[in-house]
Amino acid sequence: MDPTPEVYPPYRLVAEFMDGSRLLFDGLTEQQAMDALEAAQAQHGDIYWYDGVTDQHYERGVYHALLPRPPVIDMFDFTELILPEDGSTEEE
Repeated sequence: MDPTPEVYPPYRLVAEFMDGSRLLFDGLTEQQAMDALEAAQAQHGDIYWYDGVTDQHYERGVYHALLPRPPVIDMFDFTELILPEDGSTEEE
């Protein structure tokens, strides 16, 4: 059986508890994942630290497909543009 999930939840947090356990918490919203993380304190003790998961599928706890695409910036190279030295324009 392949342990890699086929469906990735939108938000994933990781937390380490005072009992030494390190667990993942998923949610449809960040608040759902946080609520599950806080509920686990009853079984595992206080939260030592928590953070959003960053791996091949997540960036700071958010599934990468949900992140907005970076803006497209058009670049023009004018290094070889020849301009007249006197500032005049060519007329036909």
